[in-house]
Amino acid sequence: MRIPLWILALLFAGYTVWCVNYWHCYKCQCCGTTTAVAENQTSGVPLFNWSTDQPVPDANFPKWKKALLAKGGQGDTLLITGLYRSKETNTTKFENLGLARAAALRALMAPEMPENRVHIAGKLVDGDSLTASSGPKESALFDWLKMVLKKEAGAIIESDNAVTFLFPFNSTEKDSDPAVDAYLTKLVEKHKALNTTFSVVGHTDNVGEDKENIGLGLGRAKAIAKFLSSHGIAANRIQTDSKGEAEPLADNNTEDGRHQNRRVVLTVNR
Repeated sequence: MRIPLWILALLFAGYTVWCVNYWHCYKCQCCGTTTAVAENQTSGVPLFNWSTDQPVPDANFPKWKKALLAKGGQGDTLLITGLYRSKETNTTKFENLGLARAAALRALMAPEMPENRVHIAGKLVDGDSLTASSGPKESALFDWLKMVLKKEAGAIIESDNAVTFLFPFNSTEKDSDPAVDAYLTKLVEKHKALNTTFSVVGHTDNVGEDKENIGLGLGRAKAIAKFLSSHGIAANRIQTDSKGEAEPLADNNTEDGRHQNRRVVLTVNR
């Protein structure tokens, strides 16, 4: 049986339309529906175009950033390594484009991560597939450097609107640490003439009785509060409290974890 020419023509036209649509939407990914889905499924990971030091804007970046920062422990330092290629053009003030990219990402970590807790580096990676004609690519690595303290040492850890002071074992004495004194002096000078109030909360590890730890935590909080008031902050602007061992941030089964739990958190209430 012979098939009429008009049916063959209709089948050919339909096949042609299908081929064009398939190529348009699934191969070159040019149709509106595919593009919209791709945009909605971005991961938030910072991406960089060729020879640029600023990441491509991404609405999901805050969510990705929150997940990244949640992986760091109290006092840990974030290391951002910017990646660059030898053929990329560096028009920044930095030695290489990798450092410039890392610096841009460090700025985006604020205010949750203070600048002094974010280290940056640059790394040459000519072996990857990024070229001038490529689209945006990941050009940074993120690593957490764990804080390790000696039993007899203290530390100052800044975050958004609070600062955490870590105490040596069984100690309420912060005045033996010149670094803490210097930090608090600058804090007082900054807020002395303002209406800022302060919340000072002491914490302990789980060594000892609950009642004793409540007192130890309160003693640590009052040591910080005493310094503030003696240097010009009115006592009615300072509230002290103690949680004792009730709110650990780290594992009390290790010395490093217990050390991180021996702390005072000073919150600046603006």
